Amino acid sequence: MLEKQLQLIRSNNRIASTEIISQIITDFTEIHGDRVLGDDPAITTGIGFLSDIPVTILAVNRGKTMIEHQRFNGGQVRVSGYRKALRVVEAAEKFNRPVISLIDMPGADASVDSENHGQSQAIADLIDKMGALTVPNLALFVGEGHSGGALALSNANRILMLEAALFSVASPEAVAAIITTNDDVSEYLPMTSSQLEKIGINDETILENDRLIVNIKQALLKHIQELKLIPRDSLPMDRSDKFNRILATWNTGE
Repeated sequence: MLEKQLQLIRSNNRIASTEIISQIITDFTEIHGDRVLGDDPAITTGIGFLSDIPVTILAVNRGKTMIEHQRFNGGQVRVSGYRKALRVVEAAEKFNRPVISLIDMPGADASVDSENHGQSQAIADLIDKMGALTVPNLALFVGEGHSGGALALSNANRILMLEAALFSVASPEAVAAIITTNDDVSEYLPMTSSQLEKIGINDETILENDRLIVNIKQALLKHIQELKLIPRDSLPMDRSDKFNRILATWNTGE
């Protein structure tokens, strides 16, 4: 079951984050660079309009061709990418723009170069800032999102997932390497949209039908409009309450 799902979301025919931007965001202006190491093409950041709402976009790119996979590092965001994202979300807060993260990545870049330049600290800084934002933020899982690399982009008021998307502390391959049985790893670690919706991590599953782009746009607009009703200084508490509810449910086994 999970193997077929992985084949689907890793297919070159899978909708890409950049395609979503081009179809639902108007007047998009990309922002480059972290002002320290340069620009990481694995993550596209910028500003534009969702209908008439000015928004900030963080979008992970995996690529569809071999050349794109190499250019985007297979969606593994480097330290400069996380610092670039931090820079644009700080600006989003200053100018009162909601933040939308489009996630499709196997995890953060784990190269020696990224680690030498402070990858762990860059991820921690982004997690911290995303949690403290006084503007609404939403995370949409387009394909897969694993480990701290995805967590950095998903400390959000609302988490949405496409029907076949996965979200986990580790990739299915990593979990399978730890678990020695032949069982479906998702039975041990919830990672599908339906499983995560049951425990409150996923706030909405978006149907993958011939209206996919319309479904995505409608879901994002709905949640942004709901979050705009929450006072700015209450948005950090809204996030922490969400995850505290999940922890309480998890600890009681409900």
